[in-house]
Amino acid sequence: MSTDYAEKERDFIAGLHEDTGRDLAGWMAAISESGLKERNAIIDWLRHQGFQFAKASWLERIHHNGGRLIYADVGDVAKIARRSLSTPVPTEPPPARDLVASPEPSSPKPAPPDPAPLDSDIRRLLLEAKGLRPLAEHILREVKRVVPNAEFAVTNAFILISAPAPFAALLPGSKKLRLYANFALAGGNRIMVADAVNKAMPPFPEMLLLDDARSIDEEFLRLIRAAAKR
Repeated sequence: MSTDYAEKERDFIAGLHEDTGRDLAGWMAAISESGLKERNAIIDWLRHQGFQFAKASWLERIHHNGGRLIYADVGDVAKIARRSLSTPVPTEPPPARDLVASPEPSSPKPAPPDPAPLDSDIRRLLLEAKGLRPLAEHILREVKRVVPNAEFAVTNAFILISAPAPFAALLPGSKKLRLYANFALAGGNRIMVADAVNKAMPPFPEMLLLDDARSIDEEFLRLIRAAAKR
């Protein structure tokens, strides 16, 4: 199933001002003014501004790209600008009697509470993911959201996920995250035969390779639900 990331990007950027009180240029300036350079630090800062991880990651990618959109072309940028303007800019101020106090820009919606607080052993293991650590944390949160009784535990190099029987295992890595499970090939081309781990048998027969927050979508959540029921 293909995903039109360009269309998602256009919708996300066009709605920024209404949802957060700042347009794309405003957020690019705010990130620069924060003084943060490291990817994880910028994403964490944006999450504290109220963005969910996936959108914080997307904004960080655009900032890293010099403020240019990842997928949209020049024509798309013009369309976004037109869609994000709610009223024309007046050429002269209105008469004094017509002036009305402008509402303050709306603040970003607060980030939802974390459904999957992680213990110290799990956080230490997630350090192995380095730059992918925020994505690994996001995956665990999303798993907990769709399988509320899921529990996490460190087993050797894995974060074992049970509900109550084990149904998946996350292997942190600095270049890719491996999520092992028994998906029964329900995911089509997204599912791969599981790699061995240090020449040992993998914990489950299939796996997903993950390195991008955009892959944590509805299809991913469907696969998690399916694995938890097996």
